[in-house]
Amino acid sequence: MRIAIGSLFQESQSFSPVPGSWDHFGSRELLRGQALIDQRVGTKTELGGVIDVAREHGAELVPLLSAMSTASAGPLRQDVFETLRDELVDRLRQAEPLDGLLLVLHGGLVAEGCDDASGEVIRACRAVFGAARPLIATLDLHANTTELMAAQATALVGYHTFPHIDMYETGRRGMALMLATLAGQARPAMAIRRLPMILPGENGRTTDGPYAEVMQMVEELAGQPGMLDVSAFSVQPWLDVADVGCSVVVITDGDAARAAREAERLAEEFWRRRAAFDVKLVPAAEAIARALADDRRPYVLSDSADAPSSGAPGDSPVLLKALLAAQPTKPCLTNVVDAPAVAEMVRAGVGQTVTLRLGGLLAPEFYSPVEVTGTVKLISDGEFTHKGQGFQGVTFYRGCTAVLRCGEVFIVVMERPVFQWEAELYRSVGLEPRDAQIVVVKSPAAFRASYGPFAAEILIVAAAGVCSPLLRSYPFQRVRRPLYPLDEFDDWRVAR
Repeated sequence: MRIAIGSLFQESQSFSPVPGSWDHFGSRELLRGQALIDQRVGTKTELGGVIDVAREHGAELVPLLSAMSTASAGPLRQDVFETLRDELVDRLRQAEPLDGLLLVLHGGLVAEGCDDASGEVIRACRAVFGAARPLIATLDLHANTTELMAAQATALVGYHTFPHIDMYETGRRGMALMLATLAGQARPAMAIRRLPMILPGENGRTTDGPYAEVMQMVEELAGQPGMLDVSAFSVQPWLDVADVGCSVVVITDGDAARAAREAERLAEEFWRRRAAFDVKLVPAAEAIARALADDRRPYVLSDSADAPSSGAPGDSPVLLKALLAAQPTKPCLTNVVDAPAVAEMVRAGVGQTVTLRLGGLLAPEFYSPVEVTGTVKLISDGEFTHKGQGFQGVTFYRGCTAVLRCGEVFIVVMERPVFQWEAELYRSVGLEPRDAQIVVVKSPAAFRASYGPFAAEILIVAAAGVCSPLLRSYPFQRVRRPLYPLDEFDDWRVAR
């Protein structure tokens, strides 16, 4: 069997001030042909799982293109999206003859002029691949899963965890379903139910709380005879597009009616828990004071409003300003994206004292730069490899990165934003989070897989930013109403 694999992975954010561009797909995140396999084999990623299952069963893989962004951004520029889509499709056309196609997508991609860019990628591939052969897509748990995606794909397979620690297993599920379908051992019948709600990620964990309850039902249903796969998607909530919302997908072995019934039941259970996703935020000064007064360490403070993985630029100095004002006597770690400041520190050199204006360049409507004076402690190329379960084995590139020490506040200043799920963000530049009193992470929940085992306490901080969980505060214009929590209503079916 010859199975083509490809990927176009980015999560968009309609309110981000930074448009999606080639900068979000650096040369090391663009893999073509055999480089896709060479760079992803052995990693605990979706592509790593796909590759392993194919090799275990003797299937021939035909690698096309992988474009993976290590930070979210505003809608992808039209020319960038069309270039990537067209290259993927051209490589697919040239790869024939093929038996199947597996795509690794995020599912939350929006491009200029194309609200459902993930659906468009699937549609464009299906147009040249034909209707007879299986096309399976794996998706992030925060995908905006649409009717177009469901209509064009044979199966949509999503993560079951947040923090995302089952990427590898999701890739394995997708490829296993592909092989079973090609062998005539499975006949995927898929049903999707979309819900008129968007949810913040802070309480969207699958380890505890309302989403954990939903995912337990997903797992129980997926284990029943006749079930091929089940997913529940909590969606990227900052998408100002008409067709946005949480969803459930149920895939049975040839029983379309059962798939529809179970999807309806799961959607109802998901909807019933909507209010439990509300987030309790702690003011920054209060969170810092509480942490500094405690003998336990570290306190992990989540600045989720500036999370690059959610679409923020990562340049908020809000918590930095509060930390400096507190004048801590114990080590505190934080970070900010500021390429000009990095360049100034490089010019000054390690050991030199510099005065800089940090952050606040990319989202001035939310915050402004903070002036700091400190000592340049280290300059790095910015590379670090994820060692935890999410993206395990994948190298991330922050661009040139410097550490600035201002008293007991240590600031990691980087040229490019990256996902902040992994303590290696700090360890890679000589800072150990376990030894700090306060560690700032810019992530709503995915950081818990890495930091949770050793954190004394985790606090979600109230801070201005592009990705606040206070969804009612955003100027949504294009979403179809009613939409929870922008509107209060009881019956989710009224919006269908």
